[in-house]
Amino acid sequence: MRVFSISDIHIDFTENARWIKDISEKKFKQDALIFAGDAAHNLKMLQDVLLQLKAKFKEVFFVPGNHDLWIHNSDWGDSLEKFEALRVWCIQQEIQIAPRRLGLDDKYPVQIIPLFSWYSGPENGSDSLYVEKPGEDSENRMWSDNYYIRWPQQIKDFDAASYFASLNEKALIEKSQLPVISFSHFLPRREMMFGETLKPDPEKIKKYDRHPEFNFSRVAGSGLIEKQIRELNSVIHIYGHQHINRDRVLDGIRYVAHCLGYPNERERDMVKGIEQGLKLIWDTDSGMCP
Repeated sequence: MRVFSISDIHIDFTENARWIKDISEKKFKQDALIFAGDAAHNLKMLQDVLLQLKAKFKEVFFVPGNHDLWIHNSDWGDSLEKFEALRVWCIQQEIQIAPRRLGLDDKYPVQIIPLFSWYSGPENGSDSLYVEKPGEDSENRMWSDNYYIRWPQQIKDFDAASYFASLNEKALIEKSQLPVISFSHFLPRREMMFGETLKPDPEKIKKYDRHPEFNFSRVAGSGLIEKQIRELNSVIHIYGHQHINRDRVLDGIRYVAHCLGYPNERERDMVKGIEQGLKLIWDTDSGMCP
């Protein structure tokens, strides 16, 4: 069995929906797909694409991204209610949202562990991935989650990052001795944002940053994810969210982002590597894939 990855498919865009539809219906029948979130805010569209992927792959692993939990109408009391409904539906449809072992009879079996997650803001202290950005809007008013994500009002000071991290405790306890591939939607470390350094590259900012007042690091991810990755002793961690594809090793763990992103991002050459299709991560006959 081979294991592939993808994230941020955003099927609200016709081109993206067509890209997913064009994935072979025969080529991956014995394989697994890790989908690290962000398909659509419309629940019916999200469910349809998950079923579409499940028809193409033997196993589909999934965690929701922030877009998947947006609320645009009164169908849901809050985003947590929507999350719970989605989680129940995934279990019913055998979309894998819990740890699962693959290839136990093969030479290189592996355990896939989904990690539910959210981002920690600057107010969350050391768990935040925040890096100060000159000229930023401290309220991040451009960030759509401020308008479309709604947390339970009856829970005072609800901490989404801590809540979702707590849902992974069972997976941490039940980890096996197999090599672990973990995945989350959000970023686990600051280095994921900036490549080889912790500092933004002024030339890249000038080329790609269309909104200098927006500071992505405020909503990028959480150090809570990294803590759980280390506890799992993951050999590979898959993530999404930023719409920048990377593949690098840090402190003994390989971190991979492989997203489809928005059509205009692909046109501007911001999302590299997706022209090669899905990212091959693991083969239970040969182990980790380059």
